[in-house]
Amino acid sequence: MATFSHTADAVRGSSSFAHVMETASNMLGLWRQRIVTRRELGRLDERMLQDIGFNRLDADQEMSKPFWRE
Repeated sequence: MATFSHTADAVRGSSSFAHVMETASNMLGLWRQRIVTRRELGRLDERMLQDIGFNRLDADQEMSKPFWRE
């Protein structure tokens, strides 16, 4: 019975580790997406910004945010 309990604990442990890794991977992907999106926002001209409902001030404010801030 001790072996079964130990195995179940190992499975639970690896499952929670996998969950932590998946969460971390998702967060890194989101941060990368924000970096790329904000960089691309800086490349848009006034007409393109207007097309997406932004002005230069809006774009500058968004680009000044750190990648971890929504």
